Amino acid sequence: MKRLAFLFIVVLVVMAAPVNCCISDPSVTVVYSLTIDMELLKSWKHEGFSFEVVYDVIPSFGAAGKREFIMYRAHYGLATAMVAYDMVVMKAHEEKYDWQKGVKTELIFLQTIGVLGNVNTDTISKVASWESTSGKNLFAVPGNVQHISFMNDTYNTTEPVMTDYFYFQNGWIAVPGNATVSLEGNTLVIMLMRCGAEISADTSKMSVFAPFTKVLLVCNSIDYELTGKELVTVLEEKGFTVQRITPQQFEIYRWFSPKLIFLGGHKSPEGMGEIVDTLLLEPEKQMIEKQGMCVFAHEDIDFRKQGMLFLAGKDREETHDITFSRIEDILMWLEYIP
Repeated sequence: MKRLAFLFIVVLVVMAAPVNCCISDPSVTVVYSLTIDMELLKSWKHEGFSFEVVYDVIPSFGAAGKREFIMYRAHYGLATAMVAYDMVVMKAHEEKYDWQKGVKTELIFLQTIGVLGNVNTDTISKVASWESTSGKNLFAVPGNVQHISFMNDTYNTTEPVMTDYFYFQNGWIAVPGNATVSLEGNTLVIMLMRCGAEISADTSKMSVFAPFTKVLLVCNSIDYELTGKELVTVLEEKGFTVQRITPQQFEIYRWFSPKLIFLGGHKSPEGMGEIVDTLLLEPEKQMIEKQGMCVFAHEDIDFRKQGMLFLAGKDREETHDITFSRIEDILMWLEYIP
């Protein structure tokens, strides 16, 4: 009888709440507690951003009027993103979606185009990796919160906490899709709801939007010091804007740029070799090993009209030499618009 009484109380609390989400879909993750500039987001349509305007993606809000969402094809994996002024909803279209990479990529995309401010994408994406069979809702936890309460258990917020019902770390919490949170003094209370709604979305025919106009230079610290710095100077003198990223940043930024230059081959250190190894064809890797200095250009790897240029040799000196012996070819490649 005690458990039945508790469930009855929870239902009453949920019905009284004005802005509760009630999604129980394992393929959906919702990140709340964000501030999105919707007008600026929609203005990117003039730059080729393909999206649809949809309404009330999340049911049972109870708020007056319609809630507008910008729905578009997500940048990582097979997924759809739906963005409102205070949240990002992501729907995966593959069974084993990497939520940590997917959420982080989308938040960085929104920051890149200037519609989302400074949020801790590392923490949010880490919390989003928590597994739940009913989807996930993520919330920012106010700084004055000292405890998290669920049913009869109370947890301190002085350190990360992971249970079957929530995951808390560094000011963010993930709860199941059929749960929400409320603040009672300095305690965050998790409440389960009775719901089972799912989200349907299809953006497979939309193109992925790459907002970077700058050239991305991907290289490790060794090739950057020997070759990259000088290459950046040469390209910027020719009018190109260049941003160097590390091999560790590549998996995120690869989705944002139509032009990427890689320094080093498939055996380069600091994680660079692993990246090149996955992108070059086997005959190309064999050419580097046998003859040394090589240049390869690939198109449409992650999305249409994306170009990747690889400059590699048997060692760092050969990578330097092939780069500056082919400057004119590099400039022609950068100026080419497919």
